Amino acid sequence: MAPSFSRFRKLGGPLLLGFLLALGPVLAARPLPTLAISTPAVLVERLSYQVNTLKINGVVCRPDARPGRPLLNLVHGGLDSPVDEAACRRFARLGYVVAASALRGQGGSQGRPEICGGEVSDVRALSSLAQQRFRADPRRVGYLGISLGGCIALKAAASSSGVRAAVTLLSPTNFAEQLRLLTHRPDAVARWEALLGGSAAQVPAAYAARRPLAALARLKAPLLTVAAGRDQLIPLRQSCEAGAVRRAAGHPVTEVHLTRDGAPGKLNQGCPERAGEGQPSVGQLPVGRLPKLKDQDVLLIYENLDHLSTPSMWLVAEAYLAANLTPER
Repeated sequence: MAPSFSRFRKLGGPLLLGFLLALGPVLAARPLPTLAISTPAVLVERLSYQVNTLKINGVVCRPDARPGRPLLNLVHGGLDSPVDEAACRRFARLGYVVAASALRGQGGSQGRPEICGGEVSDVRALSSLAQQRFRADPRRVGYLGISLGGCIALKAAASSSGVRAAVTLLSPTNFAEQLRLLTHRPDAVARWEALLGGSAAQVPAAYAARRPLAALARLKAPLLTVAAGRDQLIPLRQSCEAGAVRRAAGHPVTEVHLTRDGAPGKLNQGCPERAGEGQPSVGQLPVGRLPKLKDQDVLLIYENLDHLSTPSMWLVAEAYLAANLTPER
């Protein structure tokens, strides 16, 4: 039976919009689509593990104890967010061993958030633990990062072996620009600057080090980048820049446009023409039609999402991971 989905949900209160990037991911706040029929239970283990001197908490979800299943590393967004156990269980039911780190300074873990810094080690350590303890297949590894977690996922994926696919959902690549978008929230900006050691003008190296562009260039696995033509937190140009880096590294990128519901979208909010080529960056397929997902980079641009997840977005992410990791149920 096909899944049935609830409609989109916005978070309540106009004041909340100023907190979106600073205090947690809107993407994780909306419940994931759920199956209309009863689904089997999954094995869930909550654990703590060591990363250097820090004790980090995490969750691993599995459909069963069978060895050799593909491993999906799920990275939540925000700076104060718990592990998204609903997403963890959902992907476990699809046939994955799912490793979801709470990340340092979050979910009861020691340390403090480093904004796409030491969190990369947290994710990689749990990934290795899941491969060893739960006998996940080290040759079929995927990464899915949500919002800020996309930056972490990209860096972890680029420095890991056996990676077959990576997915980022509305993820930033330029934190100096993100803080400029939060100037109406001086308390939020102050918190980020405290974690980063100062403003972008004061410590430019700290901001540059956290950008995932070098990781994007090194990543050998295919990448699905999900962006929005209008997003108050993540300007489309950041995802366009990510696509340009991938192309420069030799990965053709197909640009596809969809509406919130997954219907064909319009080209009026796409990436600008490639510098010096005079041609739009969109692929050859009709607008709104996804290409063959296996072994290909895709830049999927929805219309205005207000930094919210949609059923269509999650279904495309599932399809992309399945095409490249081929989970066995």
